[in-house]
Amino acid sequence: MSQIDFSIPRLQSFNGIFLIFLTDLAKRVRQNIYILAIPFFQNNLFENYGTYIYAGIIVLVVLQFVFSYLSYKKFKFSIQEDAFHLDHGVIKLSHVEIPFERIQNINLQQNVLQQILNVVGFQIETAGEGTAEIKIKALDKDFANQLKAKLIEEKNKIQTDVSSAEEIDMLGSNAEDTDETKHSKLFQLDFKTLVKVGVSSNLFKGVGLLIAFFAYLYNFVMDFLTQIYDLNLEEDFKNRIPETLTFITVLILGILILGFLVTVLTTVFKYFDLKIVKNQQNYEVEYGLFKKVNKVIKKSKTQIFEIRSNPIKNAFHIKSVYVSQASSHQVTEKQKIGLVGLSDENLHTLFKSLFQLEFKTLIFDITQSQKRLFFRYFYKNLILMLGLSVAAYIIYFNWVSIVGLSLLFLGLSLLAMLKVKKSNIGLNSNLISIRKGSIDTKFKFIEIHKLQSVSLSRNVFQQHNGHADLVLETASGTVTVEYLKHKEAIQLLNYLIFKVESTEKDWI
Repeated sequence: MSQIDFSIPRLQSFNGIFLIFLTDLAKRVRQNIYILAIPFFQNNLFENYGTYIYAGIIVLVVLQFVFSYLSYKKFKFSIQEDAFHLDHGVIKLSHVEIPFERIQNINLQQNVLQQILNVVGFQIETAGEGTAEIKIKALDKDFANQLKAKLIEEKNKIQTDVSSAEEIDMLGSNAEDTDETKHSKLFQLDFKTLVKVGVSSNLFKGVGLLIAFFAYLYNFVMDFLTQIYDLNLEEDFKNRIPETLTFITVLILGILILGFLVTVLTTVFKYFDLKIVKNQQNYEVEYGLFKKVNKVIKKSKTQIFEIRSNPIKNAFHIKSVYVSQASSHQVTEKQKIGLVGLSDENLHTLFKSLFQLEFKTLIFDITQSQKRLFFRYFYKNLILMLGLSVAAYIIYFNWVSIVGLSLLFLGLSLLAMLKVKKSNIGLNSNLISIRKGSIDTKFKFIEIHKLQSVSLSRNVFQQHNGHADLVLETASGTVTVEYLKHKEAIQLLNYLIFKVESTEKDWI
């Protein structure tokens, strides 16, 4: 591997000019989409003012390219003795310094455009930040790997504590490593298993995306046609569709099938060629077809270890794991590191490495949520159904909508019963296990010493009927166990506070 002098301020890859230009241009188009769409709704506008419109578009594109080029030239970074330095900005210049000891993770990412331009994105996550503090859009892959290795090396030099030094070594790197004992591939997702993951994923997500798309398309077409041709298509639509139960059935089946295909395809694209490489006690995760992602699961930073399953996953003998790491903000679903298609053996190996415990032999004292929790879900569903009923009455109300709303309410009530049945918390001397879900089942595992705070929450009804919610705060967010008996919640609270205060382990 060639040695690079990183103390010299450097620019991004030359292809970064085009990447910055195209991403900035797309951003401007999204921000001004309604203004840009105005000419298409005006009759004869292009015929009368076409030359000026085209000239204006060309001028704006040229100005955007000049701005992007200046942004590229002003974006310079280097590694000095004290920190990673970054200068950026066109009109307002900014200087950022990241001390080496603050670096937590270094991630490489590559979306479709970056793959076409043969560059990678470089992100540095720091202590106290919920997202990457440094984002470099375009670096040559070999250069990015060497920059990552150099930052890890500099961080390692300033460590005085042996355990801290070992933790730095586990940041992970795409750089070459001659010591094969430090890296071992735990798991690689084959295409057959990937398809199984897609089939067993959340169907309703794909259906929701389709419904949102069709709703947007419907509104766009209606607005366009009514303005151009002065037609009242909405009234005509009410009078004709839906008239028969057959049409509704075909429509629902079509949306479900398309939703299923959308779910499978999005899962395949997202987790394509998933690899999990063990680097001593930590794991480096790579996946993605159109957007390639490289992330590191650090043992010390892991706060919540979540296992998800459902009947289809169980039939395929696979599990999905989502890891939430320490952050200054509530970790969103998008920020969790997903490991899908894991076998039981892979799951046990990963769990043991992160917690030094045998997953197969775990035993917990279980405390179940009370049946009154059902009413909390029932009232929420009731409010939702009232809103949908009002909307159905205004738009189109007949026996079909009544039957549909009744079936929906029944389905939501059954899901609420399943949620109550599955809701519980389990404790042993080291771990907290929290189970939730309806059709999908989610097990969240938290090491007791990583709790930030424990408290009880009681609304007016809970105070009256002797129940409470147990609220657990971690460095990656809040987890709530709903509707426990008040006495049991107090006992759990006291036990957890005692365990946290008596431990000598650090939370990170």
